[in-house]
Amino acid sequence: MSKKPPVKVKDPHTGQELELVPEKVWTLAPKGRKGVKIGLFKSPSGKYFRAKVPEDYPA
Repeated sequence: MSKKPPVKVKDPHTGQELELVPEKVWTLAPKGRKGVKIGLFKSPSGKYFRAKVPEDYPA
C-alpha cells in the first residue's frame, strides 16, 4: 500500500488549518454531472470530519 500525501484542510471542530492524510477518499457526484472528491479525516481531537480533496488526489 502506497503512502498518500497529506492535504491541507480546516478542522471544523477546532478551526485550525491542518495537514492530514485522509483515511478514505471517494467521489461524490449527482447523477449525470461531474462530482468532487471527498476525504474522511480524523482530527487530532479524535473526531472525524469530511472535506474536499484535490481532483488529482489518488483514490
